[in-house]
Amino acid sequence: MSRERRWDVLAVGDADVDLFLRVDRLPQRDEKVIGSLLGEFPGGISANFACAASRLGMRAGLIAVVGDDRYGEIALQSLVEAGVATDLVVVRERGRTFFCVVMLDDSGEKALTLVVTECIAPRREDIDPEALGQARLVHLIANDVDDTTWVARHAKLRDALVSLDIEPTTTIDASPQGFRALLSHVDLAFPNAAGLRSLVGGDEVEGAREILRFGPDIVVVTLGAQGCLVVTDEETLRIPGFAVPVADTTGAGDCFIAAFVSGYLHGWGLRRCGIVATAAAAISVTAIGSRSAQPTLAEVDAFLAERAAAPV
Repeated sequence: MSRERRWDVLAVGDADVDLFLRVDRLPQRDEKVIGSLLGEFPGGISANFACAASRLGMRAGLIAVVGDDRYGEIALQSLVEAGVATDLVVVRERGRTFFCVVMLDDSGEKALTLVVTECIAPRREDIDPEALGQARLVHLIANDVDDTTWVARHAKLRDALVSLDIEPTTTIDASPQGFRALLSHVDLAFPNAAGLRSLVGGDEVEGAREILRFGPDIVVVTLGAQGCLVVTDEETLRIPGFAVPVADTTGAGDCFIAAFVSGYLHGWGLRRCGIVATAAAAISVTAIGSRSAQPTLAEVDAFLAERAAAPV
């Protein structure tokens, strides 16, 4: 990657609006609870990642699709305000922008309902493969494993690094062979604990090592308040989380990945990447909305200094 590229990170995936409701407790099956509207906040896994990376000083772009409706306008405007390049975002005529209903209880934990529309993810014809070569790193979520593999392969052909967010919803419809083919084009894999179990099962360390065998150089298991686990062929690092007052955990994983990737592209060691990412994610949960408290690098440094946990 010797030539200059337009973006440090280019995310491919979703941009949406999240409708937040406050509830006393998350409802059980066949149960009615009373809630209050907290507001509409821009979201989307890929958009959250791009915004967090931009906030941390990365040149960030997004390939996504939104409708030409009010939610589409909110999603696009929020990206522009965050400094994310939106010229590759497709605005679908008469399209309905994907949205989520998020219920929050007093602990800050959440339950989400994804309202899937035709504007949840870009199609292959929405993506110019040459654009992928304008990024140092392409970040993906596996909404459709075949399409995601196609994007990852084209990114690697153009000498871009590839990172992948792995959640249970990204593996549920994928065959083991199909997901292994995708992982063969991935450099950094980011499963959360549930995503790791859905893909390989078993112990977290052994599960991460199993994913390494499929192709990635680095596997980072995000563990929420417990921090993260970083595994390579040479080392295994456990990095604890930080205790903070939690308002909303939505988007914390997206912020974590953006911070880890940003540090990696800066050439930091893996421990420093993990500490900074864990701190960034902790800061991000202190306000309602997936991006409301996304920190700058200076804010992360100040957070760590207060806790005498400056990264090495």
